[in-house]
Amino acid sequence: MNWLGMILIGLGLIYLLYSLLNKSKINYYFKGYIKRNEMKIIKPIEYFKLQLSFSIFNALVFIACGVLISIFAPNDIFFIVALVPFHFINLLLMIESKKRGYIDYKAYKTYKS
Repeated sequence: MNWLGMILIGLGLIYLLYSLLNKSKINYYFKGYIKRNEMKIIKPIEYFKLQLSFSIFNALVFIACGVLISIFAPNDIFFIVALVPFHFINLLLMIESKKRGYIDYKAYKTYKS
């Protein structure tokens, strides 16, 4: 068993519990993106449901990557590669929410101080 795979499995389980406990809270993963673009939630209940489903999928991806890394024990670089889908799935959440009309934001508004 590869200990890096066990870390990913643990992260997946912790993230699954976190997403289930905080299913009615907005989770910001791209804080700079959200501050820069002034995101507004139009339909919060639908957004929370979509966010929960993406969070569960994200946790399952973590667990699956951890199991694969534990079983096949590839190089340590695959541990870092397994973290990339987390951010990609969260970006897909923002895109899908915008497409369904759950959120609205103005892209790349510049602020003058």
